[in-house]
Amino acid sequence: MTGRLIWPALAACALAACGGAGGTSGSVERGLAALAAGDPRTARIELMNAARAQPEDGRIRLLAATAHLALGDGVSAESDLARARRLGIAPEATHHLMAHALLLQGKAEAAIAESELAPSEHAAYAARIRGNAGMAMDDIGAATAAYNDALSAGGDDALLWTDIARFRRTTGESAGAIEAAGKAVALDPENVEALILNGELTRSQYGLAAAIPWFDRALARDPRNLTALAERAATFADMGEMRAMLADARAMLAIQPSNPVAYFLEAMLAARAGNYDLARAVFRRTEGALDDQPAAMLLAGAIDFQTGHPDRAVRQLSRLVADQPDNAKARRLLAAAHWRMGDAMAVVRTLAPLADRADADPYVLTLIAEANAKAGDKDAASWFFARAARPVRADSAVLGDPLDDRRLGILRADAERAPGDAGLQIELVRALIARGATGEALARARGLQGQNPGAHEAHVLAGDALGMAGDWRAAAGAYRRAANIAFTEPVALRLIEALRNGGDRDGAGRVLGLFLSQNPTSVPGQMLAAASMMEQGNWHAAIRVYEGLRKRLGSRDATLMNNLAWAYGQTGDIERALPFAQRAWQLDRNNPATADTYGWLLYKSGRDKARGLVLIEQAARGAPSDRTIRAHLERARG
Repeated sequence: MTGRLIWPALAACALAACGGAGGTSGSVERGLAALAAGDPRTARIELMNAARAQPEDGRIRLLAATAHLALGDGVSAESDLARARRLGIAPEATHHLMAHALLLQGKAEAAIAESELAPSEHAAYAARIRGNAGMAMDDIGAATAAYNDALSAGGDDALLWTDIARFRRTTGESAGAIEAAGKAVALDPENVEALILNGELTRSQYGLAAAIPWFDRALARDPRNLTALAERAATFADMGEMRAMLADARAMLAIQPSNPVAYFLEAMLAARAGNYDLARAVFRRTEGALDDQPAAMLLAGAIDFQTGHPDRAVRQLSRLVADQPDNAKARRLLAAAHWRMGDAMAVVRTLAPLADRADADPYVLTLIAEANAKAGDKDAASWFFARAARPVRADSAVLGDPLDDRRLGILRADAERAPGDAGLQIELVRALIARGATGEALARARGLQGQNPGAHEAHVLAGDALGMAGDWRAAAGAYRRAANIAFTEPVALRLIEALRNGGDRDGAGRVLGLFLSQNPTSVPGQMLAAASMMEQGNWHAAIRVYEGLRKRLGSRDATLMNNLAWAYGQTGDIERALPFAQRAWQLDRNNPATADTYGWLLYKSGRDKARGLVLIEQAARGAPSDRTIRAHLERARG
C-alpha cells in the first residue's frame, strides 16, 4: 500500500503514547516527513537507519512497522511490532497494526483475532482490517458487518472507502464500488490507492483510454508506485500502445530489477511481435512468480504452442480452462493445440461451449467444423461450416442444448429456494432466455434489476429479454443502464445492436465511435466499424480496417475474407479481391454470401463467367429473397 495514507497520524500517536517526539533523531524526522509526503520507501530506509542507531528505542520500531505496512510488507511489519512490544511499547498501541501485518501474510483468522483486542481509539482501523479479512475469507456477511462497524467508529476516511469499493466490486455491486471509490478520492484527492482503484473501475465503466488519467495522477503523486505502473502498462498494452507499455515495464524494472510483472509484460510484447523464442527467454525471468495467474498461464501456453510444443501447451491450458471454463481465449488456444496434436475429438469437446453460443466467432466455428469432419461427423461439420460466415451477433443467447423441462425445473426450484442468490437468479434468467421463455425471463430480469440496481448484469439480462420480445427501444434503455455502470465490449455491442434494430442508426454509430475511442483494438468493434464503412460506400477505409484485422487474426474468418474481397472489388482491384473471395468461399461453401461474392467477381472480371454463374445460382437457391443476389443473377443470365 502506498500513497498519502494515515500513517503519519498513526506515527504521531505512537510517539505521543511513548512519551512524545522528544529525543528523536534526524532519521526519524526525515522518515516521518517521507510518510507525510506519501513516500514510504524513503521512510523505511530512514527509519531502519534510525533503528540501527538506536536499537533499544521501541518507538522507532513502531514507526518502521507503519512504513512496512504502507509497502505491503507484513512479515517485516510483524517483526518490528513484536520487537517494539519487547522494548516496552504497550500491546494496546499495536493490536490494530499487528492485525494488518498478519492479514498481509494471508493469516485472515489470526488478523481477526488480533483486531478484536484493539482499544476503542483504534476501533475504526481494526474493524476495517476485519472487513478485509472477511473479504479474503469470502465471508460477505462478516465483511459487510465489519465495514459498517468501521464507519460507525468514525472511520470515514479514504482508506476505508477504498477497501469498501474493492469489496463491492468483488461482490458484483459495480455501481456501489464506483460510488465508494469516488468518496475515497473526494476525502483525499492524493490518496494513491484510491486513484489506482478509480483507474481500474473507470477502465471497466468507460473504457481503456479513460482509465489512463487516473493512473497518471497516481504516478504524479508516487512515480515509483509499482501497482500504478503495472496497471497503466497493462492498459496501454490492451490499447495497442506498445511503446508506452514498454516504457512503464522498464520503469518497473528500474525500481525493482526482479519484478515479475514487468518481465511478463515484456514477454507479452515479444509474443505479439511474433518473436516467441525471445518471449520464452524473457518469461522465464518471472521465475515462476506468476505461474498461477491466468494471464501468465495463457501467455505460457501461447509460447509453448508457437514454439512447437503443443503437448506442453495442452497441459498448461487445460489447467487454465479447468479453473476458468468461461475463458474463451484459453479455449481457442487449447483447441488449436489439440488440433496440432491430431486430437479432433478433443477439439470438439473444447470448443463446444463456445460454438453453441450465438456470438461464436468464425474461427471457432470453422475449427470445430474441421474437427467434426476429421472425426467423421459430416452432418455436424456441415452445420458449423454453414454458420462460420454469418455475421456475429451481439447477444449471447445459447443456440444449442437448451435446458430440458426437468433440468429447467430443478434450476427454477433452486432459484426460488434462494431468492437472495444473485448468481443463481442470473443463471435461471439466462436459461429462460435460451429456452425462449420471454415472459418469465423478462419478469425475473426486472426483479433482478430492482434488487441489484448497481449490478450491470441485471440490466443486460433485462435488455436481452426485451430484445427477444422485439422491444428494441426498451432493450436499448436497459443496455444504457448497464453501460453507465460498465461500458464493456459485450454491453457496447448489445447496445449498438438494439439501437440499430430500433431504427436509431445515428445513435448506434455514436456508441460505436465512443467504444472504439476507448477500446481501439476491439475486434468486434472494428468489424462493426468496417461494416458501417461498407454500408456508406467508404471502401478504402473499410479495407484499411479489414487488412489490419487480417494481420492480427489470420485468414480463417470467412466473414472477414468475404467483406475484404467485396471492398476490394468495389474499388476495381479484382486482382486483390479474387483470392480473398476464393478463400472465404473455401471456408464456407454453403453460405450464400461467400458464393455470391466469389461468383460475381468471377463473372464481372470475365475470368470465368460460367463458374461465376454457377456460384451465383447456388447463392440464389440459398437466399432466394436476397435482392442483391437476385440482381447479380439477372445480370449474369442476361
